[in-house]
Amino acid sequence: MPRRVLAQGGGIILREVPDPVVGPGDVLVRPRYSVISPGTERSIVRATRTSVADAHEYPNAAYTWRTVRSGAVRGQTRMPEMPPTDAASLGYSLAGTVVAVGADVLDLRPGDLVACSGSQCAYHCELVAVPRNLTVPVPAGVDLAAAAHVTLGAVSIEALRRTECRFGETVALFGSGMLGLLIAQLAASAGVYVVALDTNTARLALATQLGAVATLTDTGAEELARVRDLTGGFGVDAVIVAAADPGSTLVNFAFDLLRPGGRVVALGDFGMDLDRARFFGAQATFVPSIAYGPGRYDPVYEENNVDLPISVVRWTENRNMGHFVRLLAEGRVDLDVMKAVRVPFADAPTAYEALFAEDSPLTAVLDFGD
Repeated sequence: MPRRVLAQGGGIILREVPDPVVGPGDVLVRPRYSVISPGTERSIVRATRTSVADAHEYPNAAYTWRTVRSGAVRGQTRMPEMPPTDAASLGYSLAGTVVAVGADVLDLRPGDLVACSGSQCAYHCELVAVPRNLTVPVPAGVDLAAAAHVTLGAVSIEALRRTECRFGETVALFGSGMLGLLIAQLAASAGVYVVALDTNTARLALATQLGAVATLTDTGAEELARVRDLTGGFGVDAVIVAAADPGSTLVNFAFDLLRPGGRVVALGDFGMDLDRARFFGAQATFVPSIAYGPGRYDPVYEENNVDLPISVVRWTENRNMGHFVRLLAEGRVDLDVMKAVRVPFADAPTAYEALFAEDSPLTAVLDFGD
């Protein structure tokens, strides 16, 4: 029986689970690497101290699926598998080898290398069944450990797309964690100037190495003046708030940094006590960035593999995932500078203790071995 990493009572356990059931549109994958996201998973683990139900990211019993299609015709009915009731799922980004495919999967075969996303299926486990729309092929020559970051890559790509920035424009990134540093690389490779804000000077140094043209360490008037000077007095074209802030300082400073008519993209977990004068003064557009892209949290797209036509939605979550892998193949994204910690899968429970320290690494990778 495969073993799975779960959070329970504020700690980490390894539990034997039954082999996953492979549906007609599923891909059975034996992971080689699975990426730990310290920030996200720290929140899940801590939440299990008081309530396992509240710790579940997706799906969970309280989740409400909004109506997004006409109810006149019966749609696809397969829903995501619910997590255990006594422990919380961990993991949502991995890469490995195809073991088997469902009858409706036409383009993958056993032995193929793939990268997979989805907290409802691509969790830290020795064997997983993932819908085809949450799976992308990994070309020969691409480092499989790098490809395992596919979900973080897709999240970063989607956030940058939501800014609608074009070649020559400027985006400010609040937060130089894993996502912020990925976005910095993506923006620089697209000819978009990057201004990075963080209190961690070591991470700001990485942001500079990856293409940021300026860095900020606080939200004061002096920093605002620097950004205005950098942008000809106008301000940045967009801000991505990728940091965690229980207050609303960051989001309101984002309005200050914007040029008139710019966009603020909400990616991190922050307060929403918006200063009306600053929001209106910036003539700002304020938008969320939803995970990996269009299709996320839609069982018809994910569990039932009903694609969104490219003529209607150019960049779905699967197409974002595929583009990240392509960028890896082309050498446009450098993950080596992130210095991910490699942890043997069997040591996951003890390894999490170090990973959740205040000076935790940007990312860590569970290594399942050959």
